[in-house]
Amino acid sequence: MKLLLDEMFPPAVAEGLRRKGVDVVAIQETPPLRGLPDPEVFVVAQIEGRCLVTENIPDFVPLESAWRAEHEGPHYGLVFVAPGTFPRHRQRVVGRLVAALASMTTAGRPEPGTVTWLTPAESDR
Repeated sequence: MKLLLDEMFPPAVAEGLRRKGVDVVAIQETPPLRGLPDPEVFVVAQIEGRCLVTENIPDFVPLESAWRAEHEGPHYGLVFVAPGTFPRHRQRVVGRLVAALASMTTAGRPEPGTVTWLTPAESDR
């Protein structure tokens, strides 16, 4: 499974995931993607065959719904990260995000066409 990390996630999360063998791109480390409107970010994820990981729930819920209404095939997946579960202002969040996302991808989730909420990795609980 390939991931696209939305702009709120630092490149350190992508770097940690790559060290664990995950194919991931962070918008923050990809200049042409920085500042793109959310609908375009979702389309980029689909074009590249990547599951989008974001905290931006209010904007991406309707985008995902519109995608379903307009397209026959499923999208590549959408993972919501609750800021309260993975607060970015805490130092340990990068390691916790890496562990949770790596665990999720190892388990083969999310499946295409699904929306998933990221939960802490088993080792983090």
